[in-house]
Amino acid sequence: CEVTDAVLVQVDKRIPVYAPNVFSPNGDSSNDYFTLFAKPNQVLEINSLIIYDRWGSQVFEAKSFPPNEESMGWDGTSRGQLLNSGVYIYMAEVILPDDRTLHLKGEVMLMR
Repeated sequence: CEVTDAVLVQVDKRIPVYAPNVFSPNGDSSNDYFTLFAKPNQVLEINSLIIYDRWGSQVFEAKSFPPNEESMGWDGTSRGQLLNSGVYIYMAEVILPDDRTLHLKGEVMLMR
């Protein structure tokens, strides 16, 4: 008697991090901060999160904080001043549980 079988193994290589593309820091306790989000145990820490304006000037930087911690993210200010609505660039380094480092970059819209 002879039997054969096949097994399909799929590896999910999607980045386990979500970065909103818009936030509204207006003090209503909803979307007041820009930060990175992840499911539990999929990200060890956000090693760095840096925000730049359209001219390339750095307006925010945070280091070594957990994902999903909104209050550790960017509140739409720079040096204590409210920034104008517009598109800003973010760059981030995220540490995964297998010690890999993900380098992320993208745009986020600040809406007032």
